[in-house]
Amino acid sequence: MTRHEKHFSSNKEKEFEFTCRKHGLSLTIQRRAILENLAGRTDHPTADQIYDAVKEHLKGVSKTTVYRVLETLVNFGLARKVNNPEAKARFDADTSRHHHLTCITCGAVLDIHAQQLNRLSFPEELHGDVEFIDYSINFNGRCPACLKKSGAKNTE
Repeated sequence: MTRHEKHFSSNKEKEFEFTCRKHGLSLTIQRRAILENLAGRTDHPTADQIYDAVKEHLKGVSKTTVYRVLETLVNFGLARKVNNPEAKARFDADTSRHHHLTCITCGAVLDIHAQQLNRLSFPEELHGDVEFIDYSINFNGRCPACLKKSGAKNTE
């Protein structure tokens, strides 16, 4: 884990504790372990992938518990569901506004932190009719590893 990832994970742990206390949620071992696993990852895992990662450390944890904890984390703003073309939800502990590239070859989901995408103008005809709360853009393309394997060059 890089220094940045350790810092992010530590901050996420503090945010988790504050949020649980604020909303009267128990600081359970399951919630802590699932958030810790999610915060330490950058691969935008599915609930099943998180279950596979934590079941060794949390004897007796069920998939249902993992799904419920992830939904709780999303509901309290500690994680996000990532839009992607797959039917399975993917999760991200980074709740700052950022965007994603989904690889059409291997299915990897990569973060895109591009400030210019955070300053989009919305069509005037929508103002007053809708309320924009947040947005995330999902690009479909090929990741660096798949580009390298195919010998293709990124022309962007």
